[in-house]
Amino acid sequence: MVAARSPLAMDMIARINGDPANLTGPLVAEAAQAGDRLAVELLAEVGTWLGTGMANLAAALDPGMFVVGGGVSAAGDLLLEPARVAFSKQLTGRGHRPEAVIVAAELGNDAGLIGAADLARASVDGT
Repeated sequence: MVAARSPLAMDMIARINGDPANLTGPLVAEAAQAGDRLAVELLAEVGTWLGTGMANLAAALDPGMFVVGGGVSAAGDLLLEPARVAFSKQLTGRGHRPEAVIVAAELGNDAGLIGAADLARASVDGT
């Protein structure tokens, strides 16, 4: 829609100065939080696919929790609620197994970086 310059994407086009290469997850999350309808719909679609993927992983690995990180996780429930709904609908054995909790990483986009730094620190300290 952005590349095609759809009238539905005019707010998003303005946010990226007309250049689709400037479109990022955090920018879509910011637009959605500001009420941009297209951005809200995009996050809902991504959330649905995310939840479906998590349900497939849960069928094989049976985790107790999924932690969603990265810049787009700043969208919070605009992304996570559609993921939770899709996860619940797609989960194999639903009702016969505990459902994993789906949450945003508390450290947001920096979670992976902080985790890597902690691993490096632990390997140097020997702890």
